[in-house]
Parts: sequence; C-alpha cells; structure tokens
Amino acid sequence: MKRRSGINMSDVKISNRAMILNQVKGSPKSRKDIAEKLNLTPAAITMLVNELIEQGCVRESGHVDEPVRVGRKKVFIELNKDYRYVIGVNIEGKHVNIGIGNLQYEVMASISESISGLSPEQVVKMIVRQINRLLHENHIELSQCLGIGVGIVGKVDTKKGISKHAYGIWDVEVPIADMLEKAFDMPVLVENNVRALALAEMELTMHRKISNLVFMKLGPGIGSAVIIDNEIYTGAHSDAGEIGHMMIDLDGRQCQCGLVGCLETVASITCLIEDIKQDFTNEAYPILSKLMNEDIDLLNEGLIIEAYLAGDQKVVDKTDAMLVYLSVGIINSIKFYDPHKLVLYSEMFNEPILYKKLLTEIAKHQIEESLESLIESSNLIAPKCVGGVVLSAKKLFFSKGAMVAE
Repeated sequence: MKRRSGINMSDVKISNRAMILNQVKGSPKSRKDIAEKLNLTPAAITMLVNELIEQGCVRESGHVDEPVRVGRKKVFIELNKDYRYVIGVNIEGKHVNIGIGNLQYEVMASISESISGLSPEQVVKMIVRQINRLLHENHIELSQCLGIGVGIVGKVDTKKGISKHAYGIWDVEVPIADMLEKAFDMPVLVENNVRALALAEMELTMHRKISNLVFMKLGPGIGSAVIIDNEIYTGAHSDAGEIGHMMIDLDGRQCQCGLVGCLETVASITCLIEDIKQDFTNEAYPILSKLMNEDIDLLNEGLIIEAYLAGDQKVVDKTDAMLVYLSVGIINSIKFYDPHKLVLYSEMFNEPILYKKLLTEIAKHQIEESLESLIESSNLIAPKCVGGVVLSAKKLFFSKGAMVAE
C-alpha cells in the first residue's frame, strides 16, 4: 500500500507538537499556560503553536482578561476538532458497529449491522460498503480521513493488523488491516475491542488524571484491558490482562479459549443464560417466562435484568451466584495490578441495584481502600465504535504531532 508520509522533522519537535495538542484537546489553553505546563520557553511554544494554527489543526478561540496585569489579555488556543476525521469499527458477537468521529472523539454518525453467518471476506466487504455509505451521507471526503481503527474480540497481532482468533466469530487468522488498506489506501490499526474501549475510557475521562486503569467488559464473555502510564499494556504475546481467562474452577466447564474453568465460564452473560436454559420451565421462572412470552429463544441480558429487578427468585439466585465469582475475579485483578481505578463496562452494572450487589460481594473480602473510590461503572455512552475512533485519532494524529499529509 502507498503510505502517507509526513514532513521530515526531528523527533523532539514532533514530540513537542504532540504535547501541545494533548494540552488543548480537553479544553482551550493560552500559550502561557501551555508553556508553563510543558516547561518550554514561551518563544518555543509560540513558534510551534503558530505552525499548528497555520496548518489548521488548532485555532485561536477568544480572549480573557489577565487578572495580574491590567489590559493584558490571554488568547486561548483550541483544537480544531474537524481538521480531520477518523473511522472506527467494532466487531463483536454477531454485529459490527461502524462510525465516523472527529478529533474530539465525538462519533458523528454510526451504523450497526449483523454479521451472523458471514465469512471474513464478506464481513470486510460489508464494512467497506458501510464506510463509503457513511462518508457519502455525511458529505465527508475520504481524503479528509486519517485512517481506520478496528476493535475486534479475541487475539490480535497489532503490529501486522491481523485478527488471530475472533472468539465466536471466526477461528482463522484474518488480515483485516491489509484488506481494508487495499480498499481505502489509508492506515488501518487493529486492536482487541476491549483494549480499544479502555483507551476510549481513559481519553474521554482524562480530566480525572488517572494513568493506571483496569477495564473489564461484562458481556457474552468477559473482556479486559490494562492501561499503565496511559498506554495499553499488551505483554510479550499480546495476552496481558486477560482477566476473563484466569482459572477459577478447576472442575468447571471448558472455555472457548481451550482452558477449563475460566472466570468467563462462571461469570459471563453467556454462562448465566446457559444456566437458566438448563432448568428453565414456565413454572420455575414465572416472571422471566412472562417477559419472554414463554419463548426461551428470546432470553437475553436485558430480560434477565428485568426479571431480577422484579424478584424472579431463580433468576436472582443464579445472578447472585455469578456475581460472587465475578467479585473474586475483580479482587484478584485489584490485588495483582493495583490500579487507580477498576472500571466496569456492562449493561448489567448500569442498573444501580445490581451494581450495589456486586460491591457488597466485593466488600465481604475487606479491600482496604474505599470501593467507591476504586471501582466504578463506565461512563462511556457512545457507540462501541468509539474505541476505534479514539485508537485511530490518538495513534495517527495526537501521537504524531499532527504530522499528516495535506
């Protein structure tokens, strides 16, 4: 593929430009404030900021009176969020979510499609078709886009852009980056979907100044990611932070990863659904049965939550048993990684009663620090493709000091 190349600059200058961009992406700041924060001279900051203004990726946003010196006004610099756009893709379960975002990580438009029964080639062709559709509908030229960030379940080779094993989707290696690069002639980044979402969690809540984070996604399985010093930690073989595959029950079920008794086999939504189906009768689950119109094939996470809150006793018992196992996994993760925060991303824990029940289980094991300050439910409300949007914007724009081809 013909790669885009930036202007030849020293690494130091690119690094300084990147630091300036990271300063203004959250909120506008004056040149003076930026210089003080980065410990660079005002002259150096002025030169670099003027370059960025001339390029179009930042702009002056207004004046505020300087309280110390009468008549002196600060000129604030802000990110031009529409200088370029990025494309985000999330592949998990039976669906793909595709969206276009700006440099403020806002998903401007998105679409979700079923990929059930499709081959890898068919999935990629569908992604290409929908990206072109979104660009056309939102009047965005391909040349205005920096690249594509893809989050996908399972194991990935981030350097080669390969999905090595997308659990529940396909069990063969798929060169996603190469396939999409051939279609669009732009950089494509491929990452585990939960790691991409964890990166989004960090970037979209950067005002909290948290640099170490454990991110757990409870869904069909249990996905997780570890961020250390603001960077995703992947480990030597790209398997770091796989909390869902820590072994909990040596006599338990075989996991899709090949091991036996993983946390995912006792504390995921899939295992909860399977447990309910094993002894389901209309009499044993009266509330749930009514919610499903007596059709067990309609069973899903949302209906389980609804039945739990309505007091369907067997649903309550099985869900509570799942939460006990999950609490063990969370405690082990906190003890092992010692993060500033452990964030839970889940439909289930958006429900206060279930979230409080989980915290109660964790508290039984007497973690020293206050649970309210250590554990929280995710604030991400954007479509799941936001992970790919943040991944591509961070790696292709901010980290490169906005050195992109014009």
